[in-house]
Amino acid sequence: MDFLPPEKTAVPPWNAVGPPLAEVAQTSQVDIWSIVLAVLRRWKLVAIITLSSLVVTYGVLKAVPSTYKSTVEILVFDPEGRMDESIQKQLSPFVNMIDDATMNTELQIITSKSLMLRVVKKLGLYNDSEFLPQNRLSLLLERFGVPKRWWSEESGQTAEQRDPSELRAKQIDDAAEALQEHIQAERMPYSYILSISATARSPITAQRLAAAVADEYLASQKEAREHALRQVTEWLKVRLENLHSHILETEASIEKLTVKQGFVDAGVSEKQIAQQISEVNTQLITARGQVQEKRAQLDQALQVVAHHGDVLNIPEVMASPIVTKLREQRSEWSWRAQQLRRKFGGVNNVLELDRPNAAKLADAELANISLQISAEVNHILGNMRNSYQTAVRREQLLEANLRSLTASRGNLADYVKLQQLRRVADADRKLYDGYLSQLNEISTRRMLQADSARIIWPAALPRGPSSPRKKRYFAFAGILALGGGLSLAFLLELIRSGIKTSVEVERSFGFPVVGIIPFLGSGKDRRGSPHDKLLSTVLDTPLSQFSEAVRAVRIHLQRSNPDRTQKVLLITSSLPGEGKSTIAKLLAASSAVAGQKTVLVDCDLHHRQISAAAAKKQPGLVEVLTGKARIEDVTIKDPTSETFIIPAGSKVGNPADLLISQRMHELIGQLRAHYDLVVLDTSPLLAVVDALALATMVDKILMIVEWSRTSRASVSEAFKALSPEAHRIAGVVLNRADLSQMQGYGYISGYGYGHIDR
Repeated sequence: MDFLPPEKTAVPPWNAVGPPLAEVAQTSQVDIWSIVLAVLRRWKLVAIITLSSLVVTYGVLKAVPSTYKSTVEILVFDPEGRMDESIQKQLSPFVNMIDDATMNTELQIITSKSLMLRVVKKLGLYNDSEFLPQNRLSLLLERFGVPKRWWSEESGQTAEQRDPSELRAKQIDDAAEALQEHIQAERMPYSYILSISATARSPITAQRLAAAVADEYLASQKEAREHALRQVTEWLKVRLENLHSHILETEASIEKLTVKQGFVDAGVSEKQIAQQISEVNTQLITARGQVQEKRAQLDQALQVVAHHGDVLNIPEVMASPIVTKLREQRSEWSWRAQQLRRKFGGVNNVLELDRPNAAKLADAELANISLQISAEVNHILGNMRNSYQTAVRREQLLEANLRSLTASRGNLADYVKLQQLRRVADADRKLYDGYLSQLNEISTRRMLQADSARIIWPAALPRGPSSPRKKRYFAFAGILALGGGLSLAFLLELIRSGIKTSVEVERSFGFPVVGIIPFLGSGKDRRGSPHDKLLSTVLDTPLSQFSEAVRAVRIHLQRSNPDRTQKVLLITSSLPGEGKSTIAKLLAASSAVAGQKTVLVDCDLHHRQISAAAAKKQPGLVEVLTGKARIEDVTIKDPTSETFIIPAGSKVGNPADLLISQRMHELIGQLRAHYDLVVLDTSPLLAVVDALALATMVDKILMIVEWSRTSRASVSEAFKALSPEAHRIAGVVLNRADLSQMQGYGYISGYGYGHIDR
């Protein structure tokens, strides 16, 4: 049987062991199908983790008591159905004041302790164990049905020594605090609806709690409203009585004062006189104010004149348009006189005689203007005196007129007092009427007695527990456990060291997998050693899955060598115990059965497995290499497989030196000439250097890797050792593969043996 080297595209470069850079780039890409298969291969682990998590979740949920929720909804204020605002405002305290603060206040009232105390007393919750203070351990023991007498400790104080009222008050207070944790109130978004939810271990209790809280809330609102109305009514009655008494006293005082002074209390003339007196009083007040103002202005002007001040600074003088015009003229003539003096002051000419006349003319004009200003100021002061005297006379006339109007009506002070009493009486009557109207409105409100809030969604009996939500917890636990199991399975696949697929070999090392040999078990049977058992399987059942696997390796090698010029095949492995000797014997037997003259040479001078199975203490390869025997003397024929076998021979201390000798070269040449296929079983590459010594003499090298056991590092080191002879490597055989597990890696086994790598 001849062999050809593998395609050069599958052979790594001489100075490297592993795939080319393009293949490495492809290897780095994420293979989704590989991830899926890796997870499916460990489905049992994922299933165990998921089921365990569900069981634990079930146990935890079993320990947690179920709670039920019942909800009631209350409409605080209905803007659609409200009546007249004046009436609705009396019936509902929320009209014109609905805001977030109001709604939040109502929520706090619902969950307040005072309301909880009402509910506790109404339902008798102080005798319910659910609302009594208990620790979590007690609840857990009670949940699992442990008798209370085993874990409950009674207080050292006897029932007779306790105060029943104090004990009951303590129970009610504790129950109210516990009930607050069972009640939740919230406002429905963008509405005037309050939602009250009650939770309890029993659905009936939850319904009763929700209904009781809503009823007590409405009852408390009604009581508060009635209490407020009652207080307002009592206050109004007291106020009305006081006002009525005060009105009677005021009217009696008015009557007495009228009789005493002889005032007329009725008639049109009296009203006219009163109106005239009022008008005169108003005018007199105004006149007195004018007198004071005129007098102050005159005193200020006279004060300036008496102290020889500048009368032009008097406000009335400054406001005079005549004085203003004269002052402008004086300023103009003063400027002209100054210009004349500057013009003629230092000139000696014929006009010097005219200079005194011009100056005299200017001075005369200025003196005339000053006289006019003085006359105008005196005129203004005279007007101020006249105005003051006129105001005084008007004041005197108004006082005389007022005296004449009130002369026929008696004392003026009594009249003023009478008017004040009448005004007080009128004010009291108006206030009395207002209070009386409010009292009537309150009476109407009591008769209508409409509630400001009502229940729009009554409390219903819960159909199922609200907590814990077992389906949600189971789903969450299942998803979490499934994710954890998948992650663990994927992590285990990442950290595993063994090789299980041909894709791993080809991507990691760049060499093809020429075959996968299934695992048939181990140990001896009646037919002898494991080698004999596997050999009999190949020979006796040629159509078995195992025989097809061996035949597939041989056919693959044969197809890669169509011209049959390369005949010598070296079989090795990276570590001992990977089944290289068994594969060598099976390939030789398969080739011999196929009609090819095949010789199997045991070159493993350390373990000698083929020699131990074929011919113990038989001269062999060592004797031929040392010249103690000829090839034909040591060659034996296996009658079962028709395979020629050259055993290892006797033990020597320098196996590598013998295998690399010239005699070994000559021996391989002789075997190449007489046989169609020469199979060399050598030592493992990482154990000794025997295989490296023979690697340069053979045509092809076949690497045996034990499936799922040999680590990538070991295979990589073996290929690194063979890197100088990498072009001779025909490929890799995965030995002892578990076909049932390999289906999880994308392999499908069918008739005989075949594998389809995804």
